[in-house]
Amino acid sequence: MKKNIYITVFAIAVISCLSFFSNEKKDNLAETNKFNVINVQGLIKFQTSGEQMKKGDVYISGTKLSFADNISRAAIVNKSQGRFILTGNTKGKVKVLPAANNISSRSGALLNLIDLKKHFTDRYLILKRSEVQIGSSSFPMNKDNFFYLTYEHNGEEIAKKLRHEGDFLILDKDEIFKIDGEAIQVSEKEMKLYYREDGKGIKVNEFTPVFADNDLLVEEVSLLLQSFEGEADEKKIEEVTAHLIDFYGTPHKENLKSWLKAEFKLEAK
Repeated sequence: MKKNIYITVFAIAVISCLSFFSNEKKDNLAETNKFNVINVQGLIKFQTSGEQMKKGDVYISGTKLSFADNISRAAIVNKSQGRFILTGNTKGKVKVLPAANNISSRSGALLNLIDLKKHFTDRYLILKRSEVQIGSSSFPMNKDNFFYLTYEHNGEEIAKKLRHEGDFLILDKDEIFKIDGEAIQVSEKEMKLYYREDGKGIKVNEFTPVFADNDLLVEEVSLLLQSFEGEADEKKIEEVTAHLIDFYGTPHKENLKSWLKAEFKLEAK
């Protein structure tokens, strides 16, 4: 009788252990399939609820989504799997793409016209303000020689002289988006960069300065960093840089470095 009781107790204990390990495995699997949404561009809805996807939501692998168009996308992150990008089409087919790992930023002093053209191109992310070192022998900056931007506003071409501090060219949204002393709405638009020399403007290049809202960007990057808690600063900086390039534009290396240190106390060794 006692032998049967011992066998029964042992069997219950084994089943309990198996159940525990099974639940633990399920929990781990659930965490692997669970992603935090850190950025949404365009319009994406959860098909079941009809709710619009937004930053801070949780996306479970396999969840059906509706995309307003082919350019709508979302950045998602999972602690064990890393960063991914959700894309789709108007029929709701979801594609989960690995996020880019290209983290090359714009760096170094700009010594000649070729350097300037390579630097000021495509989408150019500016965090608060950017200070870009310019080779003074090739491009002296003073009251007669200076850089300026042109852009369209309300059907009119606006020319904005850019300030400098020594050999550093200053890109500041509060100065760029001001006309006749009055602030105008900050918007993303293509601009042309010129250098004025001997009374005439020399075109450098066309590019799109991107001034993201700093408070929203800090909130977004904070969400991203939660998934890399415990990692070295170098790893965190790599992930943040790659995300910014994916969804905003390529930042100037020194601008990014000072921003990460000021906002998150992140610093590469």
